[in-house]
Amino acid sequence: MMKERHEDNIMNDRDDRRTHEIVGAASAQEHGYKRITYDRHSWIIGGERLFIRSAAVHYYRLTRGEWAELLDKVLLAGCNTVETYIPWNWHEEALGIWNFSGDKDLEHFLALCAERSLYVIVRPGPYICAEWDFGGLPWWLSAEEGIQYRTMNERFLSHVDRYWDEIVPRIARHQWPAGGTVIMVQVENEFQAYGQPDRAYMAYLRDGLLARGIDVPLVTCYGGVEGAVEFRNFWSGADEHARILEERYRDQPKGVMEFWIGWFEKWGGAKASQKSAPQLERACYELLQAGFTAINYYMFFGGTNFDHWAGRTIGEDTFMVTSYDYDAPLDEYLVPTPKYKALQRFHAFVSWMENVLTEAEKVYCPVPLGKTFTGRTLRHADGMLHFVTNRDKERVSGQAIFGELPVWADFTVEGDGMLPVVTGVAASETQDGKRIVIDTLTSFTTGIRSGHGVLYHEPGQRSSLVLNMGGIGNYEVDCPLPLQVSKLEGGHLHFKLFHGSEPRMITIRSGEAVLLQLEVTHRAAVEEAGVPNGAAAQHPAHPVLEDWHYAPENPDDYREAGSVAQAPLDFSTFGKHSGHLLYETRFEAERSDQRTLLLPRIEDPVQVFINGAYAGGSDEIGAAAVTLPVQQGSNLLQIWCQNMGRYNFTATLGEPKGLSAAPALDGRRISLLEGWQVDGAGCAHSLRQLPEIEGRIGLYKTWSNEQGYDRAIIVGYGLSRLRLNGHQVPLCLQNDSAWNRDDAPYGVADASSLLLAGDNLLELEAAGLTSIPKLSLYLYHSSNMLDSWMTMPAALPERRREWSAVGDMEAASASLEPSPRWWRASFHWSGSDMATAGEAGFKLKLFLGGMTKGTVWVNGFCIGRYWGIGPQEYYKIPADKLREHNELLIFDELGAAPREVRLIVL
Repeated sequence: MMKERHEDNIMNDRDDRRTHEIVGAASAQEHGYKRITYDRHSWIIGGERLFIRSAAVHYYRLTRGEWAELLDKVLLAGCNTVETYIPWNWHEEALGIWNFSGDKDLEHFLALCAERSLYVIVRPGPYICAEWDFGGLPWWLSAEEGIQYRTMNERFLSHVDRYWDEIVPRIARHQWPAGGTVIMVQVENEFQAYGQPDRAYMAYLRDGLLARGIDVPLVTCYGGVEGAVEFRNFWSGADEHARILEERYRDQPKGVMEFWIGWFEKWGGAKASQKSAPQLERACYELLQAGFTAINYYMFFGGTNFDHWAGRTIGEDTFMVTSYDYDAPLDEYLVPTPKYKALQRFHAFVSWMENVLTEAEKVYCPVPLGKTFTGRTLRHADGMLHFVTNRDKERVSGQAIFGELPVWADFTVEGDGMLPVVTGVAASETQDGKRIVIDTLTSFTTGIRSGHGVLYHEPGQRSSLVLNMGGIGNYEVDCPLPLQVSKLEGGHLHFKLFHGSEPRMITIRSGEAVLLQLEVTHRAAVEEAGVPNGAAAQHPAHPVLEDWHYAPENPDDYREAGSVAQAPLDFSTFGKHSGHLLYETRFEAERSDQRTLLLPRIEDPVQVFINGAYAGGSDEIGAAAVTLPVQQGSNLLQIWCQNMGRYNFTATLGEPKGLSAAPALDGRRISLLEGWQVDGAGCAHSLRQLPEIEGRIGLYKTWSNEQGYDRAIIVGYGLSRLRLNGHQVPLCLQNDSAWNRDDAPYGVADASSLLLAGDNLLELEAAGLTSIPKLSLYLYHSSNMLDSWMTMPAALPERRREWSAVGDMEAASASLEPSPRWWRASFHWSGSDMATAGEAGFKLKLFLGGMTKGTVWVNGFCIGRYWGIGPQEYYKIPADKLREHNELLIFDELGAAPREVRLIVL
């Protein structure tokens, strides 16, 4: 429980410190008196200050067989903590049926962390976002009448209580005072971003955690509750976030729970590689100068959205790809990247300076630096850090007196870069207690420990090291060229360093004793040394896919599991989490013709077939229109739909996935982007490039409903600002959050009740907007709605099929018409190969070039969704799912032949 504040003297500065007392006989016997405390500087565990260097890793985004390798590499990078969400829906896929075994064994993961003395920050939700389906909420919640999410809704909270009852004891057993390493538990997630304040809801969750046994500190991120420590989430602007925390929570340490060092990817988007390793390193030093002492790298390892767990984040069609690589320091295959090497160096420096960083005061920088540079200083009794920032885009060198000795030190800062200059820190100590103190160091360092250290900079650059020899009179210096040393008055030393292509060693001896030994080198050499490659191993041959077979997807296999209704059933109403659904109906036509099929409520891409022939696909979301070649008489209409993930970040959670309204024939789609007038007068304008609008003056557009349509769906951006015939359009869905609510969030509106025959007037309140990318109107007659729909499951891998062997893949590809189809192949992964791969860390990935869209399995394990539009091209196959003889299974919505599909060892 939380104690009352007490005063604690830190650096002669009276400072509020909140203390988390941990009691219990077992913990006292095993660990001694235990407490987790914090003050405005840092976290304190067992009486020792801790700079939290946390790796965000999600145990559910890689298989159990890789957990140990992941945690070992986290530790090797210099992290002392891991953070993970817990996705409720991952453990309770069906109501009341819990699974914590195998890949879902949370407690085994926590035990592995404890074995490595890695602290753990647990974020159990119940809402987690995480680009994970439904933000971690179980899909079946959306089928319950009257439910509201993330609020004081009785139906919702009754399920949260069940979840708390199941998950909290599993966390509590691994808390730090109980012998585990869990040191923090988060309440909810980014609740302020939800944009709907609910103090009672947050307090309910907090109290539920405490009542069930959580006795380590509670934390929040971007959404505070009394009794919890607030963190921030961001990538840039560390100073502003520090200011906010200091303003609102003066007695708490500054921490970033999600330091966004990469980003996610969506289908049809670009690769997320916009943040480089140098940018990351600069941003890390910005955190230090702003006073942050807890950093959680989101993500340190991203992993994979196996099966159908990838979510849909804010926006119209932001469906997450199967890979959650996140451009992270450890890539999807656990291979270190340049970011990993940058953080390894940074962590070594932070570890060395931990006592300074975790109790420092921000003070005015006393060093004159000139116009090109700015300086910030952290001061502590054990030393100071001056952060020198270069405001120029080019590398700039200079000289300054940083320490107590009157020595002009050379320094170099990269363009738009930052250099941490160390002063007043002990580098070594003699047996009789005399200390060698760094008066000034203007190179980077991974720290100096036990008299040994590495000093580095960019290749070919110069820096300075000034040592206060502390009265040591008898010593010798070995300083090879091109390094230079000069002895100053008082016996102090000034080294002029050159970071050349070959390392040079500075050695200071007193008799036989080595007082200090420093390697002077360049950044690339440090990076290479920091990530051991292990012993060379023979690279296994790429497995060959052979014995290809194909089979048609036959709807007759699923009819007994289908449901008939007047309209198609969305996934939750039908009772299916994800995967594919097939919608089917018949209708009569008086003549053969090209007709427009309008899909008025749709939240996923579809493939449309009529009379067995492919009519076309649509990736329009909200509503869509497809042209059908209708034949005279009876027509069979089939719509295949894959659930591409539920919203994980928006106030509008729980959208109906798939189709949820009856499609209609002879509808019409109209773009509403053109022809708007300011205040209904003057020139016509496009919403793509809006004119400046003062105050609340609106844009007006008139359109004519000459055909007398009685149904209207509007899809696009800014619908909360849109009025039709004098009334706000009724929203079915608005994809908003606290961050975009005053902008023009995406949404869907059913404006049927406002529709008039003849002229209709639209009014858009556009103040503050510069453009709207989409605003579409879908019109149809209710009399043309198609009824008697069969909704049935589809693309189930366990069904028996009639397989045909593929003799010639090219011939098969040319002869097969577009139609949903299965492909099956086998591959061999020999015992010797498996042993070699396990020892050397080889990974296996699948290239799916040429395939259209669908799902892939290996040995019955669902690798995930694929889509040929990119940006993902390769798909991870977990090593622990492989065996000597393996089966690859592909379901392709259009039956594309796997001519380019292949396996790659890396």
